[in-house]
Amino acid sequence: MSILPLAVDRLHGSPINLEVYGPPDLDFDGLFQSIAQHGVLVPLAVTLVGSELRVLSGHRRLACAERLGIPTVPCTLVQTRSDEERNALVLEYNHQRQKTFSQMMREADLLEAWKEPRARERRLANLTAPSPLDRRKSDDRVGRTDEAIGRAIGLGGKDLYRQARAIWNASQKGDPRALASVESIEHGRKTVFAAYKDLRRRDRFTTDFRPTPYDVWSFKHDSAYGIPHPGSIPPAIVAHALHYFTSPNALVVDPMAGGGVVLDVCQAMGRRCLAYDIAPARPDIVRNDVRDGLPDAANDCELIFADPPYHSMLASSYVSESVSNSSSTDWRRFLGRLAEVSYAKLRPGGYVALLLANQTEKDLPPGFGYIDHAFLGYEALVAAGFLPQRRISCPMDGAYLPQHVRTARLDGRLLGQVRDLLVMRKPIVSFPIPTNPV
Repeated sequence: MSILPLAVDRLHGSPINLEVYGPPDLDFDGLFQSIAQHGVLVPLAVTLVGSELRVLSGHRRLACAERLGIPTVPCTLVQTRSDEERNALVLEYNHQRQKTFSQMMREADLLEAWKEPRARERRLANLTAPSPLDRRKSDDRVGRTDEAIGRAIGLGGKDLYRQARAIWNASQKGDPRALASVESIEHGRKTVFAAYKDLRRRDRFTTDFRPTPYDVWSFKHDSAYGIPHPGSIPPAIVAHALHYFTSPNALVVDPMAGGGVVLDVCQAMGRRCLAYDIAPARPDIVRNDVRDGLPDAANDCELIFADPPYHSMLASSYVSESVSNSSSTDWRRFLGRLAEVSYAKLRPGGYVALLLANQTEKDLPPGFGYIDHAFLGYEALVAAGFLPQRRISCPMDGAYLPQHVRTARLDGRLLGQVRDLLVMRKPIVSFPIPTNPV
């Protein structure tokens, strides 16, 4: 196959290459620097479509040449007869390419579209096979579509491909958790199998849910709910709050939604949810600062579940406008404001659930060993007119690394894990709150 020098301005990229692999990354593997120094060493594969010269392989090389102003590049001309053949060649030329999870799954989308008519023909043929043995032989000869696609895109067998397909399909429907899983897979923070397990666990609160009857809720985090975010809470805390303090289809409001754990648990348990945050991390969370109140859509809600920053303990993880960067005096004012806003939006008889942890070791006044934020929250809620219903212990799980535990033992220090969920109710009928309740 002869090599021809072709003018760069006559060459056109393949639409399918852009659709599957995205815009060319010129800096990948130092390609741009190499071409700047030595020129294009490996010929591009091009084909003639009508009067247009279309690139099948070498899109990054072409983009580098365009950026550098190189007038011609070496090319080999490949004869093709159809769009399907040309698209298949684009994928084949990229077979050894280092691909992201999204690129692999976009390849799979194309391959499934091409293979489905043939798979349908095989299924119809199998229905008329003379015997089960012949049908098995036919299946073995042709191979399963999902298994063939899994191998073609580099994901291995059918089981892993089916898991990847489930994650990808959910992400293409706009599921925020699936989108976050795709990003985690692409950055090496999560395997396909781990992401699939997260996807499968989403029904844990809809089937065989057995709520604990005690007021100690010691639950672990679960990445199946919410997306990665500072201060993410165990979804079982939310699930139990919904079980005990709301009815099916109730309107729940989360004024500081973070990664959307409350949103996802509400969806799983058949509750409506409005989620707000000063810095929304997902498209289904609305930008709003609760210090300015809550929108009218939150009026007459049945439960407000609030998991505010535990004052300054994770201040560096939040945006600068966060209340976590406020002084202790302003933090108290914030709790009071949160209580007032909650009281105004809840229907009579509705509940507010406020999750707060003790502050230990950091930003303490002189002589203090800790600050009881739950006590401060209790004061604020009662002052706003709420009636106490329950204080539930929700100890934090796994917040410390082994070296932290060893150091604390050597130093004789206690590590803070105390966290409480304060549940209070808006009175159905207003009446004076006793100043010294027994």
